[in-house]
Amino acid sequence: MEEVREVFWNIPEGPWIVYTLGIIAVVIFLYAIVARFWLVWRRGQPEDRLHPFWRRIGAFIKLGIVDGFIHRRILRQLYPGIPHLFIFWGSVFLLLGALLDFLSHYWFHFLVGNVGLAHSFFSDLGGLLFIIAIVIFMVRRYAQSPGAFHERLDRSRDDAISSILILGVVISGFFVEAFRLAAIAPGTQEAAWSIWSPGGLFIANALSGVSLGALLTWHRILWYFHVLFTVGAVIYISLFYSKLNHIITATMNAFFRSREPEGALTPINLEEAEFFGVGEIGNFTWKQLLDVDACTRCGRCQEVCPAYISGQPLSPKKMIQSLKDHLLEVSDYPFLIRPPETSLLLSDDALGENSTSRSLIGEVIPEEAIWACTTCGACLDICPVYIEHPQKIVDMRRNLILEQAKVPELVEPVLNSIEARGHVVIGTVHSRTEWEEGLNIRHLSDNSDADLLFWVGCQAALEDRSIKIAQAFAKILNAAGVNFATLGAEETCCGDPSRRLGNEYQFQMQAMKNIELLNNYGVKTIVTTCPHGFNILKNEYPQFGGKFEVIHHSQFIAHLMQEGKIQLKSGLDKKITYHDPCYLGRYNDIYQPPRDVIRAIPQVNLVEMEHRGSDSFCCGGGGGRFWIEETKGTRMSEVRIDHVQETGAEIVATACPYCMQMLEDAIGSKGVGETLKDLDIAEMVAMSMEL
Repeated sequence: MEEVREVFWNIPEGPWIVYTLGIIAVVIFLYAIVARFWLVWRRGQPEDRLHPFWRRIGAFIKLGIVDGFIHRRILRQLYPGIPHLFIFWGSVFLLLGALLDFLSHYWFHFLVGNVGLAHSFFSDLGGLLFIIAIVIFMVRRYAQSPGAFHERLDRSRDDAISSILILGVVISGFFVEAFRLAAIAPGTQEAAWSIWSPGGLFIANALSGVSLGALLTWHRILWYFHVLFTVGAVIYISLFYSKLNHIITATMNAFFRSREPEGALTPINLEEAEFFGVGEIGNFTWKQLLDVDACTRCGRCQEVCPAYISGQPLSPKKMIQSLKDHLLEVSDYPFLIRPPETSLLLSDDALGENSTSRSLIGEVIPEEAIWACTTCGACLDICPVYIEHPQKIVDMRRNLILEQAKVPELVEPVLNSIEARGHVVIGTVHSRTEWEEGLNIRHLSDNSDADLLFWVGCQAALEDRSIKIAQAFAKILNAAGVNFATLGAEETCCGDPSRRLGNEYQFQMQAMKNIELLNNYGVKTIVTTCPHGFNILKNEYPQFGGKFEVIHHSQFIAHLMQEGKIQLKSGLDKKITYHDPCYLGRYNDIYQPPRDVIRAIPQVNLVEMEHRGSDSFCCGGGGGRFWIEETKGTRMSEVRIDHVQETGAEIVATACPYCMQMLEDAIGSKGVGETLKDLDIAEMVAMSMEL
């Protein structure tokens, strides 16, 4: 069979030029990776992100299929997602086409006949996808009306350079192909095959009046330009801090992403640590610095951040970019042209002339931004390059509390209360067991053979409104004949507020004390009404030897319903919407059980908010924000109640005591208490069971 297209047609010296320049580009590419690690990322602390190696390889392959080839994360936003998918597949077609050209030319000679025509078509398709995508990006970035959308995109000179590089490589390639096609003698087999190269043929049709000599000359000139431009683009991407660097850094960041549960923070080895938390850029681990380097400024994290949306002084995108600015300022990387111009600081005047001496906390990252985060995980969940934002926030909080002794005014009494009284409910008049009155509840101290431990939690045991959740759930357990017990007065704070606020020392003391108590009782299975307690017992206690089966009460109630142990008698003829708690949903992927419980209640009309599931909007109470006053913008809880009201719901169902209190406060402050109520799913089920 005849070859469809001659490789290096009209360029006899082509192999020496291409392979010489290709080797140079590969060497520079590898040098850039080594230089990045040695001069930039290695400034960070050691961290083992390689083992278990083969499991990581397997997970990376799976991730490559789901989030690489299919673009699962990026396609959650279709407008920017589709053109990015076009660029990705355009790259696949073009790079695969070049590889097949090499293999066929020197080894197997298989690009003949129909296979060669398919190769030609898909190579052109890859280039066309590139052009379509870049046009969409340019229109989206530069032609749309200004506003918050453009603030998110954060346009820069590098965006234009990146677009020009991509267009230059692809368009010059089409012109080289066009001059080759135009020079082919009409009526030949190769001329008939030109229809399978639609991109080049479109341009070739406009060259019909050009002489053969001119076509051959311009083909050679454009071929040289295309090769040099392509190699130059590769070198630019490799060496300089262009947005296109994410081709390297995002891939590496995805490979080295954490294999721990999303809801688990990294512990500090308190006995061996030379410092606590992160007070300077070198205190981050090398992987956290790779995180910072991988950021593409796409703004997806900022767009879903409840703190940013509600007007609080935090943008996760700007936080990462501020860290990147500072990292590059203090690094010795030789090819840095100019760091990106993005900062969390309100004024460029704060930068000063000697920017390399800026303190990380206060000058690079304002303290108010560090305390504005709810650790809801929305940024972590949506980031297409797997940046781990919440860990960095908590690490800086650890430094503020453990090394600088800086604690927000309303937080200090909470931490003191945990240390002195073992709970966070300041000013409570209740004891740990007062809520149990009349419910015939036994404690592990006198019922050590219980099948299930009900971990009540501080709020559900001691806060007036949340006590009703514990009582409702206990009534359900009793009615279903579950053999359960509580710790009674022995229960103490799980440590979640301490850890999220940055007091790692206090958290570890609480965790070790609780683990010892639970292990002494031989506890195997725990159920809790609080997603924060659920998350920390399930995902973080194992870091210290506390391995238990932990169940959220929404899961357990749904299970009891499936077994027929719960009999629902009364209906609830109301329009209800469900608010997904961040620590139950995004961090632990529990979305369906609460909805199954609600739908099982007779006459219920469940309506969904626009922001639901993994796109749920935080109530504002996570990450210790429950005790920090919101002095700027709009309260996050009030923004969430606006979402609730848009559905026309009469009841907002919750599955978290913190969410309940935040939303109830917002209902009161907005004056909509007569038309909107807040109920935990356990309360709704207990009402339907007529308990």
